[in-house]
Amino acid sequence: MRKLLLTALVFCLTLSLSPIMAATDAEKTALKTVAAEISAALAGRSEYAKNLGRYTDFNKDLQKVLKKYSEPGQPKTLNFNGRPAKILVPLNLDEKRVGGFFQVSVDGRKIISYLVWNKELRPLFVVDRNKWEGTVDAGLLAELAELMPISENHSAGVPVEKSDLTDLFLIDYLDNLPGKTQEELAAYTSTVGLKAHLGRRTGSSKCLGYSASLASDWWNIAQGNKLGSYHSFINGAREYGVDPRLVESLYFQNSKCPYSFIKETGNDRVTGEKVPYSPKNYAWILSSIKLPEQINDPLKREISYQLPANRFAMDLPFDNSFNKSKGRVEKIRSDLQKYGIMYAQHTSRLFKDKVSLTLQGVHSVNIVGTAKLKGEPVVIYYETFGKNHRDYMEDSFYGPSLRAFPAKFFYQGIVFPHRIIPEVSLRNNTANVVFKTHEGKEIAPEIISVKVNGKAIEVKPAAKISIALNGPETTLNLKFARKYFYTPEESNGYERNYLISNNKIIELARYEAILKTLAERKGGLFKQVFGKNDSYSDHLKVAEEKARESLRSQLIALRGDAAMLKRVAAEVNRSEILRKSELGKIVAGMVKFNQISR
Repeated sequence: MRKLLLTALVFCLTLSLSPIMAATDAEKTALKTVAAEISAALAGRSEYAKNLGRYTDFNKDLQKVLKKYSEPGQPKTLNFNGRPAKILVPLNLDEKRVGGFFQVSVDGRKIISYLVWNKELRPLFVVDRNKWEGTVDAGLLAELAELMPISENHSAGVPVEKSDLTDLFLIDYLDNLPGKTQEELAAYTSTVGLKAHLGRRTGSSKCLGYSASLASDWWNIAQGNKLGSYHSFINGAREYGVDPRLVESLYFQNSKCPYSFIKETGNDRVTGEKVPYSPKNYAWILSSIKLPEQINDPLKREISYQLPANRFAMDLPFDNSFNKSKGRVEKIRSDLQKYGIMYAQHTSRLFKDKVSLTLQGVHSVNIVGTAKLKGEPVVIYYETFGKNHRDYMEDSFYGPSLRAFPAKFFYQGIVFPHRIIPEVSLRNNTANVVFKTHEGKEIAPEIISVKVNGKAIEVKPAAKISIALNGPETTLNLKFARKYFYTPEESNGYERNYLISNNKIIELARYEAILKTLAERKGGLFKQVFGKNDSYSDHLKVAEEKARESLRSQLIALRGDAAMLKRVAAEVNRSEILRKSELGKIVAGMVKFNQISR
């Protein structure tokens, strides 16, 4: 409470100082806006900080920063092309320096970008206090060159807020996603042997690693996992979530991806390294390969990165929602609802985004929704330049985070399927079902239906359910689903048909779903000759073999139970794809053997 009162007192004193009296009305409003946000953050009432602090230490770190530097400094307008672009409000670090810089809208009413700090929790942007208070325009200061807008237009997409859109669907947790920017900072790179360039996309070419790491962040949040923090390799900021440089280091170590042609291209202007080019290669690393416990940086070998205990929170191998510029808004929307965040890539474009070069993928982003903008269908995506408001003008460090683009400007979209895994145990004529994620955490379906021997049983969705059975010979049918936790082979929801006999269980519906999806995914001659393998189809082939062998072992254990074997045979015979499968042949052989042996 004393800290809050002191902050309020300092704010009043700051307003009364003669230099502030020359401030514009908008600058005075900006100072009030920032002072109110500082007070709210220190009191634990800042919505922005609470959202980011739910799964990261952002809120805790912010409070540490603001407890040390709680006094807002003089606001200064930053002009671009002869008119205000934004208002910067620093923190007074001491008698000689200001820094931190909340960036505020030109009317002073909205914070459009939060302050940023380094691993020591010191503000990243710092200016001599006399120089700051003596300038008439924040844009004249070399220390803030990266915060000077580049253009009144944007390098890609149309920055949006929810209120700009109709028919809107956005995936959850966007307010919880940490901010991270792929752009470098000269004040930092000059100290670590890297280069820096002002401009947008004229320096660091690390968008694929940043959007890959953000996809991992989202899936960690969706599964309730806490995110860590890291020291940005290219700008020195403390950022939160999965470290993009960790992911990029794995890319350089695992460059022979079976699902991509071109792995690297050109040279990064900041690090001098080759530029990772393939989203499929990144997706393969995130979701499919065996990962080490730690990895050394490919450029600075003395630096090593520890991988999270749950790696990247991915369950099954990646799958393509669309490829080669064939995305449709309707399918993108459906796949977002089923599989969550989409790891995507823009096409090249000509004539100020009038023409899409559909055969080439370039900048990588994350697709997070669909909507209509001015009546036209658009895809909503999340950029790799920080967590900033729609009205933020692109500069050499940040840009608006949420943007809209027609589907034709996306080359590919990759999803990461995650399962709901039902575990069934039998006791006292009761089936106990626990639903779990691949990490073993309990998870409740959002919809569920239950039938026992064909009769519907009312059950409320929950992570654990118990179902009374009708004697030792029972058929238990479960149908369940939850947003984001679908798989391509069960894209309309899960169905399990448990054949129960004398405390033994056989379930064939999942195996049948695998067979059906494999049959649908068989490629033609062109794909076999000119194309690459399909990651998820390869996964399904392995899954089919494992499921078949598991079922075969279970059936062998049941070979003395003629009644159960008969029920299994009936289940197989009702499905053409099961009947013609290798498992179907095994069942037919066992039934025939039992008949001969009588």
